[in-house]
Amino acid sequence: MADADYDELDLLSSINPDVFYASKSPSPPKPGPRRSLRPRQSLPAGAHKPMQRKRTLSTSALGNSAQKSAAKKVRVDEKKAYTGALNQKREARDNARKRWLYCHRDVIEPLLPPTSMLFEQLQREVERNSKGSISFLPTRALDEQPKLIKAGQMKEYQLEGLSFLVAMYKNGINCILGDEMGLGKTLQTLSLFAYIKENISGPHDPHLVICPLSVLSSWETEAARWVPSMRIIRFHGPMNERDRVKHTLRGKQDFDIVITTYETYVAEEHWFKSHRWTYCVLDEGHKIKNSETLLSTKLQGLGSLYRLLLTGTPVQNDLVELWGLLHWLLPAVFTAASQLMFKDSFDITRGSYAIPFLNAAKKLVTTIMLRRTKAAVAGDDVPPREELTVFIPLTEAQRFWTYRLLTKMDTPDLKTIFPDNASGNDASDQDRREVLSPLKNQPDRGKMAGSQWKKLMNLLMQLRKVCDHPYLLPSAEPEPYEIGEHVMSASSKMIAIDKILADILPKGERVLIFSQWTGMLDLLEDFMNLRSIAYARLDGSTPRPRRALNIKLFQQEASPFKVFLISTKAGGLGINLTKATTVIMCDSDWNPQNDLQAIARAHRIGQTKVVKVYRLICQGSVEDQMLDRIRRKLFLSVKIMGSDNPTSSDNTTLGSSELMDILRRGSSALSESHFDNGMNLARFLDSSMADILEHSKSLDIKRDAKIKKDTKTECAAAYSKDQQQLALAAEEEERGLLSGVAQVQSRLFEGKLVNKYTSNAEIAREWRDLEKRARVDRTVKIDGMTFVVSPIPERVAAPIMKPVKEKKKKFESEDWCIHCRDGGELILCYSCPRVFHAKCGGLTKAEVHRPMVTCTQHKCANCSRNTSDAGGMLFRCRTCPQAFCEDCLPSGELDAIGESLPEFLLLGYGPISSAYFIKCHDCVADFAETPSSPFWLDWAKEISKAELKYEQQNAVAMH
Repeated sequence: MADADYDELDLLSSINPDVFYASKSPSPPKPGPRRSLRPRQSLPAGAHKPMQRKRTLSTSALGNSAQKSAAKKVRVDEKKAYTGALNQKREARDNARKRWLYCHRDVIEPLLPPTSMLFEQLQREVERNSKGSISFLPTRALDEQPKLIKAGQMKEYQLEGLSFLVAMYKNGINCILGDEMGLGKTLQTLSLFAYIKENISGPHDPHLVICPLSVLSSWETEAARWVPSMRIIRFHGPMNERDRVKHTLRGKQDFDIVITTYETYVAEEHWFKSHRWTYCVLDEGHKIKNSETLLSTKLQGLGSLYRLLLTGTPVQNDLVELWGLLHWLLPAVFTAASQLMFKDSFDITRGSYAIPFLNAAKKLVTTIMLRRTKAAVAGDDVPPREELTVFIPLTEAQRFWTYRLLTKMDTPDLKTIFPDNASGNDASDQDRREVLSPLKNQPDRGKMAGSQWKKLMNLLMQLRKVCDHPYLLPSAEPEPYEIGEHVMSASSKMIAIDKILADILPKGERVLIFSQWTGMLDLLEDFMNLRSIAYARLDGSTPRPRRALNIKLFQQEASPFKVFLISTKAGGLGINLTKATTVIMCDSDWNPQNDLQAIARAHRIGQTKVVKVYRLICQGSVEDQMLDRIRRKLFLSVKIMGSDNPTSSDNTTLGSSELMDILRRGSSALSESHFDNGMNLARFLDSSMADILEHSKSLDIKRDAKIKKDTKTECAAAYSKDQQQLALAAEEEERGLLSGVAQVQSRLFEGKLVNKYTSNAEIAREWRDLEKRARVDRTVKIDGMTFVVSPIPERVAAPIMKPVKEKKKKFESEDWCIHCRDGGELILCYSCPRVFHAKCGGLTKAEVHRPMVTCTQHKCANCSRNTSDAGGMLFRCRTCPQAFCEDCLPSGELDAIGESLPEFLLLGYGPISSAYFIKCHDCVADFAETPSSPFWLDWAKEISKAELKYEQQNAVAMH
């Protein structure tokens, strides 16, 4: 390709292919304030109207007017030149895009309807505009990173990624950067912005990055680190904070990158669409896979010259989701007419797929997407990951609840799940087939009775919760609820977590625990408090500053946290927790990509140790069967798509036959003999964690072999000796599973009346009665003599009182001014125990007498934003009057103290969500210079005295 073509394409900037900017029509003038009309008064007779003096402009006024007119003309001319340059870039971009599309006709055309005339039109336009042969710009490897990239050297594969992005930019094509999590997609994107600013002449519109809230702070940090010369704007927060940012940016173009979240974009859609952007980048871009969602619809009309998707999972459930991404990237090519082809060519729920179309889709994805994995590019830089599925039995409480939930259904529904064909009677088999036929013939839930499908789906959801903890069900926990050993003993997963933590925490390791249910996180919090384990928590309700604080503290060398409790979906995006070396998955998601993203929080570049992943599965339960189905579909996806990135199977639209199969086979956990050759509850409780893991490894091997056998990925003749042994193990596993199902049938139906339970409260009451009737050995031996201990009388539950609105708890105030540490006439802070002098606090006489006066620790010392404007949290210094918002905290490790101070607790001021106490950087530096100054010695004495007094109070309260 001639260099002249590169020079022409250097004029490119950014906007969407089909979005053109029209000049705005002037808005109508706003009506002024209404004024009352008065009747005009006539002049009295003989009176003359006063003569009005004719005002003339002075020479200076005429000069100023001429200067203003000239300045206005200059601004208009500059605006016209700016618009003209952008139009030239847009035209060059369009010509380059047309050439690229035409040269890749064989890749795109098989995915378009036969009636599409796109390439005939492209051929005419390209031949008319081309000066010779029609070609596109190939990828040129860049030898060095942009000069604007600071703070480090980009790796070779990251330079390769930049080369790919630059080539697609010069060809006018929107693309996908699909590197595996942890390979630096953020840095490669920022390097593209730096390359454009550094090498492409002419004016540039700013770039827009839209990302999940969980990675908003990460984008800010990475941008400030790698491209410090580019001005970054964070557009996020409550309405008054967003209005402040909009006012700051009004009429200005001196910013380079705007970073926002998907939720903020939806709320401020009109503001974003009123601006022009060079690149619009969607981090975790698969969020728009459903083209019918509100987010996808609002993003379609955004005006940007270029669009870039950052996602490692462009294909998740079906090809319609892939079409949704392609439609956003190239809306003029992949129109609504092509959507039906994607839908009909691959439908995993119906088991239908067209191999030629799949191959064509794969070829297109590999053309417009760059995908690398950690194993391929990092090699030995990232230690391996050891993942093990830990199979554990159900506790007595879990088995009881599982059985009762099954018998809670109507008898016809129960027989549908557990067909009674043990008698071998042909008539019974015929009846069973008649019951099942309406559902089996209609596997699609949209074509069957909605009530029946909802019953099955609700039962499946409840059984999944029981696998985590019975207390996740409404009315299942004891009343009144108190934290105790029963929280752990009711769930085998809690017991397993207790064994794992007891084994690894004394070694100084840090642990991530993931769960889909926030209720499970609540129970895990109770467990951590019961075991006095320091932990942090992150879920969808965690405010942004608290989220960033917990991540920062967990990553510090001297961290106050040993365990991080995280919601799978809220914490599976973008956050870096490489200090953790153990990951515990309490449960599995229907979409395996959510679990993989969660695991990647610890297993990513920067990790220096082997990451051990334990996936807890209740053996023989519904989640056991879920695991088999998820693995099987993952395996089939690899075979169909031929990619190292297996597609996931989000089974939110399971058919009734699949649901019944999971419920039927999964309830083999009710049979004790199912574990005769495995890990029963008694053995599980007595075994060490090493024995449990060893048992799980043997089961994992069998199940992997069974999946490979079911998918027929290898011919039997090609089996080696080891593979034949695995096949035998798979058959043994299948026989054990089937025998368990048969015994469930006899237990439920043979000669036993099935009671129907109407509510969870009745089931919980029966379980408590069983616990009371359980035989307990009340004898104790002392000096060889046996004594009978009388049972402790049952606590009578207090009558339920109507909720009373809690009044704001009052607290006492300190004795010394937070500024000068002196007494005298002090002003009490309305919101905390701090006190200060009016002069020290900079208050006027009028301000002193205002109600609800607060100290300086309720505003950021740098930007003066209050707590709500700063995202809901300020970091207050313990030893000085300063407080800082998340943005104004200096980089580096934080000298954290905690959510409360002992001296405040003594005054009745407990932890609050809007404050976190630290030792600020100024105090740390001052203490390092003068550690023996009277000021710091007095503080040390006061803090030690408060801590000692608080410990004594706690000791007295415990006794």
